[in-house]
Amino acid sequence: MGIKSKRHYRRTTMRRELFKYISVLGISCVAMIILYLIFTWAAMAIGFILPANYNEQYINQIAPKVKSAKTVTENIIPPGSLYIVVDKQNMNKFYGNMEEKDIEVAKKVIEGLVPTYYGQKVYTVIERTQDYCVIQSYLRPQFSSPVLKKYLPDFEWSSIVILIGMIIIAAFIITTIFAKQFSQNLNVLSKMTKSIKNQDLDFEQEHSNIQEFDDVMVSLIEMRDALKKSLEAQWKLEHTKKEQIAALAHDIKIPVTIIKGNAELLSLSEQSEEQSLYTRYILSAGNKIEQHIRLLIMMSKTEEALVVQKDTVPLSAFVNNLVEDTRAYSKCKSVEIVHETNQQSDVDIYVDQPLLHRALMNILTNAVDYTPEHSQIMLHIVYQNQRVFFTITDQGEGFSPEALEKGVQLFYRGDKSRNSDGHYGMGLTFAEYVIKLHNGTLLLQNDAITGSGQVKIDLNVSSVL
Repeated sequence: MGIKSKRHYRRTTMRRELFKYISVLGISCVAMIILYLIFTWAAMAIGFILPANYNEQYINQIAPKVKSAKTVTENIIPPGSLYIVVDKQNMNKFYGNMEEKDIEVAKKVIEGLVPTYYGQKVYTVIERTQDYCVIQSYLRPQFSSPVLKKYLPDFEWSSIVILIGMIIIAAFIITTIFAKQFSQNLNVLSKMTKSIKNQDLDFEQEHSNIQEFDDVMVSLIEMRDALKKSLEAQWKLEHTKKEQIAALAHDIKIPVTIIKGNAELLSLSEQSEEQSLYTRYILSAGNKIEQHIRLLIMMSKTEEALVVQKDTVPLSAFVNNLVEDTRAYSKCKSVEIVHETNQQSDVDIYVDQPLLHRALMNILTNAVDYTPEHSQIMLHIVYQNQRVFFTITDQGEGFSPEALEKGVQLFYRGDKSRNSDGHYGMGLTFAEYVIKLHNGTLLLQNDAITGSGQVKIDLNVSSVL
């Protein structure tokens, strides 16, 4: 039962394998019992184990000695046996080491009221001149060695423990073998599912000789092929969409340039105050459209054109540049930028400074745009274990549930709770992409206390990835 790369193998089923396991386990248990019986027989044959009636035979041999002895002592009695000597006339006890509960049984044996075999005990009556000697022995096998008799339980219990131990060991070995064979199939299934989960769809097709496992493997291969086709179709669709967006942006750029050029020429001519105002409106709108087109072209070609060039940068200098540029941008709204850091001494970070600066400025300028005038924006920086954590919190109305879910999607502008005038739904998309290129994450949320919008960024700034 294993993994095959081709279908030239004998098929089986889980039901058959389970029956095989139970059969092998049963045969092994029977084999252990037979081995136990052979061992017991061999041990008795060499005298290592005494038979169950050994004491009875030994007592019959020493019976004349017991009859003739003036006083019966423990030295005459077989080891492990007990005895009692009672008066013939009134059955009173003379002496002996038999327990009180067994003395009554011994008297009944003398009177013939109970058989000499009582339970696993044998009561042998030896008639003497003036009394009876009753010797109590056990009808069970025993060790011949005095040392084993002293330190081990009787042979029956010891042998049962050994037999159970042998059966447990055999069951453990057989179960381990079958479990290992099943785990090989499960490991292959786990490997295939992990590959599909990670979208690594180039793994080889494998087969199992167990029908149920093989059916699952075939289903996973079919799922892989379907997912591969779906991902390829999705990639082609996205690629086509980006090419169309880039082409459209280039087409729009030409007439916008013409409009701006004509507007600039008009601004140089003599105009009335109203005409001059309209010309400025045209130039301002043209500049915004050009900026929009540049960002649109960049976003449509990000995956092909964007190259990250990391270098060592002091964290304090990087943060100071961010704060200065944000303060310059926020002057028109009188928004205060408050920043905090846990870093006492300066440290170096390994990033693409221009690219990351631009991405974070997109987030900070958004925060300025969405926060009320004469308020604050909090920038909290934590450096820990070669990672930098940025937390940017404005004092606006916070993200709506829809914005929390779709805020980083390209062209998303649907958040009604925050003013989106002048925004085209590309800033956060670009920021998230740059942060991912730095092996980081971007999270949109609302502040737990104030409910204002909050962006959390986790960046890996180590030079060793």
